[in-house]
Amino acid sequence: EAAGGPAVLDCYVQLNLAPEDNGRGGVSPADVLEVAAAVHDAEHLQLKGVMAVAPLGGDPQEAFGRLAGISADVVHRYPGATGISAGMSGDLEQAIAAGATHLRVGSDVLGARPPVG
Repeated sequence: EAAGGPAVLDCYVQLNLAPEDNGRGGVSPADVLEVAAAVHDAEHLQLKGVMAVAPLGGDPQEAFGRLAGISADVVHRYPGATGISAGMSGDLEQAIAAGATHLRVGSDVLGARPPVG
């Protein structure tokens, strides 16, 4: 709890931009406004925007362009939800070009992760 009451957590709705469930997680684009409404209406959550990673083997530029369009729909309904978290070390240029406000660059900073096995 924060001083004076429970903390308010900033939240991003994670989208799955792959045409099928590829194990990367997230809500389908068709359901993003429903999930955004639930976050927006929750007492101790603050909707900050959307997030996604490009589908494995897919075109990051196309994926992040789609994410930017979905973000615009969310912002139209929730003007404060302007954040777009997209891109990782390997595709950060495409994410920035599509309007990302937050990036994940762990492997560029920490090096490659060991294989899972």
